[in-house]
Amino acid sequence: MFPHNGSINHHYIPQFYLKGFCRDDGTFDVYDKSIGKFKKAPQTPAIVFFEPKRNNIKYRGKTTDIIEQQFSRLEASLSDLFKLIRNGTSMTTLLSPDGILLLKFHMALQFWRLPRFDQFSDQFLKSRTIEQVAQMCTITVPPLPASEIHKLLQSDEGYRKFARAFFLPLTTFDLNRPIPDHMEWKVLEAVPESGWSNHLCTDTPFIFAQPGDFMTFSAPFIFPLTNTRLLVGGHRARDFGSQDSIISAKISILSFLQANRYVVASNKDYLTKVIALAANYEGLPGILRLQDDILGGLECT
Repeated sequence: MFPHNGSINHHYIPQFYLKGFCRDDGTFDVYDKSIGKFKKAPQTPAIVFFEPKRNNIKYRGKTTDIIEQQFSRLEASLSDLFKLIRNGTSMTTLLSPDGILLLKFHMALQFWRLPRFDQFSDQFLKSRTIEQVAQMCTITVPPLPASEIHKLLQSDEGYRKFARAFFLPLTTFDLNRPIPDHMEWKVLEAVPESGWSNHLCTDTPFIFAQPGDFMTFSAPFIFPLTNTRLLVGGHRARDFGSQDSIISAKISILSFLQANRYVVASNKDYLTKVIALAANYEGLPGILRLQDDILGGLECT
C-alpha cells in the first residue's frame, strides 16, 4: 500500500523553477488573466501555481499522494541544476551532455504536468492500443506486463494520472538521443550590468509550433530558465546568439497571450506594458502571427 504523506498544495510549476523569476526579496507580482487583475500583494513561489491535492489518486480504495512524493524525489537533482542556473553558471556547463539530459528531463516532466493538458493526457492514455502500451512498458527492465497496464489505463483514472506523470515524459520525449544535427541549443542572457530581468513565467512556459517537433527537439523552441536567461533551440544555420530587445518584448507578449491563467513578473510595470501591447495580437490568428514571427527567426531560411 502506498502511504499518504499528508501533502496538500501540489505545484504544477515547481518552486525551484519559480525562484528564478523572483526579485531579490524572493517575491514577484502575479497577474490573473481570468479576472484581468494583479494579485494585491507580491507573492512567493510557495503560494502560486498549485492546486490543492492535485496529485492525489485512489489506490485500492485508499487515497495516496504517491505522485507528489515521487515528484519531490525527482526534483532534487533538478533543483540543484536550477540553482546553478540562477547563480549564473556558464552556457558551456549547462549545455554539457549531463546538463542537456537534465534540461530535457525537466522539460518533459514539466510539459506533462501542466493543467492545460489534463483532458488531453487522459484521453491520450485511454486511446493507446495494446501495441503502443507494450512500447511504453519497455521503460523498465524487465518490461511491465503490457496487457495488465493496458487494462489499468482503460479503467483506472488514478493509474492514468500516475502514467501521465512518469510514463509519458519518458516515452514521448527524445531524452537520450543527441540533439538533431541541424539544431543547436543556446542560453541567451541579459547583460548583467543592464539590470534587465523581465522574462515572464507563466502556466504555459514553452514556446513552440508543433508538439511532436518539440518532443523530438527537432524544431525551434524557447523556454525561459530565469527572468534573465532563455534556453533557445534553433537551426545551426541561423545566428541567434544574442537577445534583441524587440524580440525579447515579443517573446513576453506571446508568453502572456498563451498563458492559461497566471503570469508572473519581477517587474510589474514591464508586465503592465506587455498586457497593453498584447491587445495588438488578439485571437488565434494574432497569436499564430506572433509565434511565426518569433520562431521564424530561428528557422533555416
